[in-house]
Amino acid sequence: MFYTKPEKDHILIIKGKAQRPCLPRQFALCVWNLHKCKNHGWKEEFALHCQKSDLFLAQEIMFRPEEENSFCSAGLEWTSAVSFFSFLRKAPIGIATGCRAPALRADYRANVFEPFVQTPKMTLSTLYPTERDPLLVINLHAINFRGLKPFNLHMAAAAELLRGFDGPALVAGDFNVWSKKRLNAMLQTAQSLQLKEIAFEPDNRSCFFGKKLDFIFTRGLKLLHAEALPSPASDHNPLTALLEVQ
Repeated sequence: MFYTKPEKDHILIIKGKAQRPCLPRQFALCVWNLHKCKNHGWKEEFALHCQKSDLFLAQEIMFRPEEENSFCSAGLEWTSAVSFFSFLRKAPIGIATGCRAPALRADYRANVFEPFVQTPKMTLSTLYPTERDPLLVINLHAINFRGLKPFNLHMAAAAELLRGFDGPALVAGDFNVWSKKRLNAMLQTAQSLQLKEIAFEPDNRSCFFGKKLDFIFTRGLKLLHAEALPSPASDHNPLTALLEVQ
């Protein structure tokens, strides 16, 4: 075991302070795998995206003291699901959802593990008040170096967090769909939950084996604009969208 996993009561962490009582009906979204905050220039670009965003879904975040200040000063409340602590610095690494409004509730699933290092892959659920109905947000970083069965288990965990909720919903993150079978499994899960895939223009989403890795799915939301622009600040390019609660 190369990494330390957090105790159960230290997995969900809240950082930062919300600036609004609820999300506006029209809100700006950013979805970005930050590559453990190690690429040159990530802080500057991250700060710019935070300024423009009402809702931010981040994967592969690292909460060292120097990174924590960037998150806490962003004007968002961050709900984090910690996957593991880094080997050398013992810094929390995982996924986080930031919002201008405070979360009404939060939950997570960690039922699949990468091989060898045995680090859990996280799925984070947060519910936010809006000017209309509450919005359920699912942020995930899908299992990568495993076969189709663990991938399907991860998709099922995300679906479990969403089933039974009839209001507007958003599911996004790094799905690691680098094969046709993984892509089909993801799309079948989305269809079963009545989720619609967002199209980007321009579409510069990061690829592996020629397959797009990052996606945004919605239900009960109107798409006004979405784009994915190149960035050297991570090994993934950020996704941005303007959405409206219907």
